[in-house]
Amino acid sequence: MTADSIARLSRKLLGSCLAEESCVFLHSSNFRDDIALLSIPLRDIALLLLEEIRSQVPTDFSFGLSFDFNGVRLNVDFEDGNTGTIGPSHYFTSYKSLRRHLKRQQWDELRKSAIQEGGIFDELVSQAQDRPVNIPSSEKAAQKYSNELIDAVAAVRATHPLPDFALIIARDDLGLAVESLKTRGEVVYTIADRMTTRNDILAVLERGVTWSFQEIEEAKLEAVEELGPISRAKAEGRFMV
Repeated sequence: MTADSIARLSRKLLGSCLAEESCVFLHSSNFRDDIALLSIPLRDIALLLLEEIRSQVPTDFSFGLSFDFNGVRLNVDFEDGNTGTIGPSHYFTSYKSLRRHLKRQQWDELRKSAIQEGGIFDELVSQAQDRPVNIPSSEKAAQKYSNELIDAVAAVRATHPLPDFALIIARDDLGLAVESLKTRGEVVYTIADRMTTRNDILAVLERGVTWSFQEIEEAKLEAVEELGPISRAKAEGRFMV
């Protein structure tokens, strides 16, 4: 990806189905679904950029990208538990400058500032420490959504080519969702992110073969180790919301 590719990418996106009022907005929570609507090779180029940013931004931050004719504005927000603050935004016209910014970003300082602004971090962590870990069982959740899960697994297995990994999650207010992922590390990262937002982890398929519930529970324990204090408390069911 060349240094000036973001400016060119922005103009191509403005000519795509994602454009609304001379702008294309992509958010960390659902950019894969939006990018999937694009045609190749634009889809691959956009996904490469978004995945690069996602890998650099900690899980307790969300980000949004607003593409216009000349470049992209990156907004980063802190969202950990009940603490949510709007962070800084920066404008970029080249991939090189964006990557340099992400590498130089002092995430701990930004997090500290956001926590102080929220004013409730210490109290929330203290309260959570006194509560037992209560990670929802994937086996029980799978039984709850058994009919929908059977259909979702069949749909994944009918996909050609098969995804390397497929994560099936569910939430009472959103229903089931299937996410196609490339590596086990990406699966663990995504599990961590989804657990903090009250999603049940129903199944993981690796080249069409389902993981055992024991494997899923082990991945969940691995995932929470990557989270910040409040996010971990939420994922472990120790955070009162």
